[in-house]
Amino acid sequence: MKRAVVVFIALVTVFAGLLSHQLGNIKAGSEGETDTSDTGYEYYTGEDQDREDSGVKKTSKQKKAKLIKVDTKEDSITVLVNRQYRMSADYIPADLVVPNVRFSFYGTYEKSYVRQVTADALEKLFAAAEKKDVILKAVSGYRSYARQKEIYDRNVSSRGRSATDLVSAKPGSSEHQTGLTIDVSSEAVGCALEESFGNTSDGKWLAKNCHNYGFIIRYPKDKTKITGYSYEPWHIRYVGRKLATYLYKNDMTLEEYYKTTTVDQQIKEPEGKIRDVAEDDKDEPVMTAAPTPKPDHKISSVKQVTETKKPAVTQKPTPKPTKKPVKKPAAKPTGKPTPKPTKKPAAQTPAADPTDDAGTPSTPDETTGQEGVETTTEDTLQQNTDESVGLGTN
Repeated sequence: MKRAVVVFIALVTVFAGLLSHQLGNIKAGSEGETDTSDTGYEYYTGEDQDREDSGVKKTSKQKKAKLIKVDTKEDSITVLVNRQYRMSADYIPADLVVPNVRFSFYGTYEKSYVRQVTADALEKLFAAAEKKDVILKAVSGYRSYARQKEIYDRNVSSRGRSATDLVSAKPGSSEHQTGLTIDVSSEAVGCALEESFGNTSDGKWLAKNCHNYGFIIRYPKDKTKITGYSYEPWHIRYVGRKLATYLYKNDMTLEEYYKTTTVDQQIKEPEGKIRDVAEDDKDEPVMTAAPTPKPDHKISSVKQVTETKKPAVTQKPTPKPTKKPVKKPAAKPTGKPTPKPTKKPAAQTPAADPTDDAGTPSTPDETTGQEGVETTTEDTLQQNTDESVGLGTN
């Protein structure tokens, strides 16, 4: 009987062990197929990542985030152009057209044109705005390097270079040269390019919806140190719907997207309103055809320009005025009175003529600088001067 009980217990134990092992396999397989290869390892990305990864072989699936390089190709829709990244003087987009939208002026000028991709998106943007009773008008589109230089040079001649640099874009640093930018406004502000446009219902609609058509407000409020330009609610730039939506949702500028401006490397806060606008375009010539690039022109890259700081003027130390020597009072005589020189008695000779003796004055001893010698006024001045400059000091 005892033997049967022992055998029964042994069988139960073996059966329980097998059942437990089988259940363990079923549980492990319920979460998906097991992958014993290294390529299936997913890395922990928390604070203790180094500790978690210690002793684990890294695999080809472990990839770092891609570094977003600055787009410097002149004809790219995501090219970065600002006061540090400037376009070449001979770049002209090859596909400039006049968009079918309302303008704030009559006639066709250089500023009437934009690139074809910009025109297509702009027409959709204006049409969507009109459905919401927002009537937008195009004010200024493409602006060539030569036109920007003409405006800049005119301002320099009237204001001076320093004052112009505080309010005007330098040639090559204007986004208008890309053909991807256009200034828009509305009758709410008389189609003027001013900050108050951003407070109107038209300006607010534009800021909230332009990303849906591939545009961004290029120079947002409170981003001057990052973009290098003051707030321009009228200045929209085409970058494509995908990037525009990303920048809008993350409240980013192109500079922040490309990480070209950091907290430690911000653009110096301007003293004036630096804007990417043509302040004087009254004499702009009428265009009968779209500007076209030269036949031999090759697309190049935007050049990064580092502003050379003027060397600080080192002021020579101003020499301290030399104090005139102050005449010190003559030293008081010591207890021992200086003996006056004794006049040598004139030798009396029995045959001396009394008239000759009266005309011969008595002279002091010729030895100078010794005690017992009478000092003259010149000697006293020389002694005082020596004392004032540290000479002859005991």
